[in-house]
Amino acid sequence: MARHSVVLVRQWDQQMGGSGCCGRLDGEAIGVLGAAGAEDPYAHCRDDMERTGAVYRALRERFADDEVELTVADPRNTAWLLPAVWRAARRRGLPWRVAARQVVAATGATALVCDGLVLGRDVTPEQAVAAVEADLAAR
Repeated sequence: MARHSVVLVRQWDQQMGGSGCCGRLDGEAIGVLGAAGAEDPYAHCRDDMERTGAVYRALRERFADDEVELTVADPRNTAWLLPAVWRAARRRGLPWRVAARQVVAATGATALVCDGLVLGRDVTPEQAVAAVEADLAAR
């Protein structure tokens, strides 16, 4: 059996160095800087991060290592993410225009990508397992 590629594009909760005057700080840094009681600017991302963790655990539990290569990617890591999705989409047989659309869709936080095809975003663990099972069974 060929090993399939599943990529979970995670949410990100902070901007890294080089963000200049428009940079944002994470919730921990705000507390350290003395803004006690200040609202965490990334609190809205926490649910996405926790759901991605639950999706990862559900997929890891359902699929063996030799069946599915499960990767969690940062959406900012476009140097890896874009070519990986492009190659998988073309290997899958998607026409180049469709493959290009999949590459763009895969850069969104919380995307679930199986062999170059975005199966969904913001999915629950049950939806993720069902979507990957259906995609693999269809081929």
